This record gives sequence, structure tokens and C-alpha cells, in this order.
Amino acid sequence: MTANEAYNTYKNMMINTTVDKLQIVAMLYEGALGFARNVIEAAKSKKEEEFVDNLNRVIGILLALRDSLDTTQDKETVAFLTGLYNFLLEKAIKAVDEFDEEDFSTVVRYLAKMHEIWTTQVMGNNEDE
Repeated sequence: MTANEAYNTYKNMMINTTVDKLQIVAMLYEGALGFARNVIEAAKSKKEEEFVDNLNRVIGILLALRDSLDTTQDKETVAFLTGLYNFLLEKAIKAVDEFDEEDFSTVVRYLAKMHEIWTTQVMGNNEDE
């Protein structure tokens, strides 16, 4: 899946779904996190096609998240999230040329924390309940 395909899929899902938009963002974080973990496993296993496929999915989701930010909302928050997504995109794109597991693990850690914050603080889900 290319970044454009991911973005168009996300946009269509936003338009054509009854699923709450907050849940969609949670699903995107969860998907990106899973694909990022698969990138690391594929790199360890020297499975180039799987590596590239999962990396493209991570990049596509990050682009969709960044490009779907509502710029009419709090400017400081939008700027922060844009910078964060750009940072993660830079790390992911760098992995195309020179994969460094420790460096790419940063992407996984950030995505895990973002997913946790989104589901517990934004959506109000408490996984301990």
C-alpha cells in the first residue's frame, strides 16, 4: 500500500463510516504500531519484501495522521503533533536506506506511547478496568 492509497483509504473511512473519529485515530495508532513492530522483525529475519511492505504501511499511516490534523484547532497542539509526526516520518524514511533497530525502536516507543495516551486520556478508556 502506498502512502497515497493509505491516505485515500483513511479519508474514505472518515467520510463513509459510522465509527467514531476518535476510535479511527486509535485504530490508526494501533495499526502503525503493529506494522512498526513487523518492520523490526522483518529486518531481523532479512525478509526484504515484508520489511518494505510494513515500512510503507507505517509511513502511510503517519502521513494520514499528520495530514488529517484539523488546523482550525489549537495551533500549538497542531504544531506539536505535526512536528512529532514529521520526526517519526524522518526516522521511518531513514530506515529505507540504513536500518538501525535501535533507531527504529524509537518509532515503536513513540507510537506505543501515543496509542496509550490517545486511548486512556483522549478516549477515556482505562485498560485496567
